[in-house]
Amino acid sequence: MVKNLNQTISIAKRIVDGSITIDSVSEFRSILRIFPNDAALHRVFADLLIRKKSLEDAAKSYGRSATLYIESGMMLQAIICKTLQWRLKKPTRQQAQRFYRALSGGSYHQTPLNVFLNSLSFSEFAALVNQMIRVRMSVGRTVRKIGDPETDLYLIVTGNLKATTLVPLDGNQEESQESSLNLAENDFFGNIYPYDSENLSQAFVETTTAAELVKISKIKLERISKKYPNIELGLIDLLKARSEIGEKGFLRGVRQMDRRKLPIKIDMRIFPGNSGDNPIVLDGYTRDVSIGGTCVVLNAEYAHVPSMYQDIKIVQIQMSMPGDAMKISVAGKIVWSKQVYVEDEKTVALGIQYDKMSPNISGLLVVFANLLHGSD
Repeated sequence: MVKNLNQTISIAKRIVDGSITIDSVSEFRSILRIFPNDAALHRVFADLLIRKKSLEDAAKSYGRSATLYIESGMMLQAIICKTLQWRLKKPTRQQAQRFYRALSGGSYHQTPLNVFLNSLSFSEFAALVNQMIRVRMSVGRTVRKIGDPETDLYLIVTGNLKATTLVPLDGNQEESQESSLNLAENDFFGNIYPYDSENLSQAFVETTTAAELVKISKIKLERISKKYPNIELGLIDLLKARSEIGEKGFLRGVRQMDRRKLPIKIDMRIFPGNSGDNPIVLDGYTRDVSIGGTCVVLNAEYAHVPSMYQDIKIVQIQMSMPGDAMKISVAGKIVWSKQVYVEDEKTVALGIQYDKMSPNISGLLVVFANLLHGSD
């Protein structure tokens, strides 16, 4: 009996990886009766129903797969299944918001990609998902060659890839050895930031199994970041997490934080002229704390034309922990301003660069950030 069960499980896995193809809807339903909660099987079944022109049933199966992926902590996979369902049956705004709430309420593995996706508001989430392009590749396909322009961010939905780089030996640029990193579902690659840089690929990336990827172009990411600066902040964290984890593997560790659920209150005093002039007092919030600067999103009541902030140089900001458990004041200057939308409400985001600070203030800022986001 155990042997028969193991054989059945093996068949289910081989159906998912494509090594076994079932072309009968009734036979596939019999497999689903054995594994009713297998999200991947429901996804493959929905693909079969598409080929059979049973579009309404396919939409339901994609929706069922999305729900099961949420329950199993697979956020990207749930998003892809839901978008496939929506291609068959366009959702209302209320249905899209309902899915977003279900996605946000899930319990996920703390991978860099999940942290990034879970940091987005509904409007930010919708803007990002609308730019996703699905790419399916067979085994042995080349995705990136060394020296190719980095024009897209890739997210891995299913399958395995290998990224191979050439590492100089003892600093000798003329002698090098290969270094390989295996990539799997929920990993990502693509050195697309800063947006204005022209990065070239440092790795040869190829599929080692059949794979499904999502790609988002750098140009489109830059465009939506202008409207939703929190996407850019989250992307910075995402790529930083990749560089910190390095060859240990993308899924081995990540900062435990939820930027969306931990907004940092900001009270700001800006000085239109000299530092002795009466300041303008504003307030807002940020979800980004570093020792170099921050992006402050003002409350909507201050949503004047961003150009009014362009000539303002001196600024003093006070950051407060949730509940005012701790406060810290930092001096700096406004280096950029842009009009943005937060939950469909127009406001202004300001880029603040801190002035040179004493070691004590710098140390307090590090402590402040650690208290907010926890240790790595």
